[in-house]
Amino acid sequence: DILEMMTDSNKGLGFQRKKANRAANMQQGKEEKHKTTRKVTFFDGKKIKDILEMMTDFNTFLGLNDKLITVPEKATVEEALKEMKARNVTSLPIEGKDGKIKGLVSTLDIVVGVVFAPMYTRYNEEATSKLRLEDLKSITTNKALFESQVANLVGIHEETRTLSEFWDDDDLSLLAHRMSMGVHRALIKPRDKTKKMRIVTQTDFLNYIAQRIVTDPRIAKIMSQTIGKLGLVETTEVVTVKNTDRAVLGFRKLWMGGKWFDWSLSALPIVDAKGELVGNLSGSDMRNMTKDNLDDLLLSVEDFLWKMNGKSKMRTPVTVTLDTPFLQAVEKVMGNGIHRLWVTGTDEGEKKKVKGALSLTDIIYKFSTFDLSRHPIKEVTERLPAKDFTVTTEYVVEYRTVPATSSSTGT
Repeated sequence: DILEMMTDSNKGLGFQRKKANRAANMQQGKEEKHKTTRKVTFFDGKKIKDILEMMTDFNTFLGLNDKLITVPEKATVEEALKEMKARNVTSLPIEGKDGKIKGLVSTLDIVVGVVFAPMYTRYNEEATSKLRLEDLKSITTNKALFESQVANLVGIHEETRTLSEFWDDDDLSLLAHRMSMGVHRALIKPRDKTKKMRIVTQTDFLNYIAQRIVTDPRIAKIMSQTIGKLGLVETTEVVTVKNTDRAVLGFRKLWMGGKWFDWSLSALPIVDAKGELVGNLSGSDMRNMTKDNLDDLLLSVEDFLWKMNGKSKMRTPVTVTLDTPFLQAVEKVMGNGIHRLWVTGTDEGEKKKVKGALSLTDIIYKFSTFDLSRHPIKEVTERLPAKDFTVTTEYVVEYRTVPATSSSTGT
């Protein structure tokens, strides 16, 4: 009854037409606002297959094929580690008898499975200083884990609990978003049944960015700014491992990284007695482990890495500061074939102290959220200098500055 009364009243006063006109105008305004404020990213209009084509070009150049490297579901943990070492990767898809991918196992899954095995539960920081000969014997004789099926470890670490899958004709922006949220790798399924599935990693994605985007003049201003000014690094209390700590404890800290776990980091900085950065411990350092050298986990982190890597000293970690330009940071990642940069202090006495980390996730996030609609190419006056450099032994990238009316290309 009330509604009927309101309708009659509106008709009498002509409010209905005014209201309709006002609603139409508001809707038109919303549409216009949507058109003018819609975010445009570097990945709009591109497909995931664009990255796959780039990867194929690299493989062809290196004389490799695009075959997806897998391990059978009945492979042992030790066999999987050997395959990871031989392929220089930190994860492998698990293939079932039917040829389907059952999941993904990474070095971090194996790290958790090894260092949290029952035989290690009593080795906390206090107890490791009181180890007995019997303790060492119990470790060297316990080989069950390395002889078990690696498929049993899938999903132990958060990273492999869910396998991200995409079709090759999905929008590239979808993959960019997922990787900017910390997903390190994704399985790409082909629409063409004659083609095989592929794995795209954050490293592959960053290489695509380095070829197609980094030298785009619209992002020149961002690339010249420091990583501190861009807010790419969260400076907080850093989880570290001492070079004198037992390796087993170092790998435990790698999994129990607190806030760092949220950052999807798969490594920890190694510091000396002064708290200064001297090395890097990551899941990939587990790849040389076998059932016959389990006792090496009771060595100090420093001695463990010396023995595993067969070198006289630990690898020198690659660092930046908050004052490092973004472009230089990206070049350091690509040039050294690494997954993160440790951020050190700038003040005297703090230059070797770790303040944070810049990961591939952080870098990809910046590119995936960059709004091109706010940086029209005609308004750009800055240009990146021409840059040529070799990206490890895997990638050779030629960066060229091009006119604003053209698109950046790389070889």
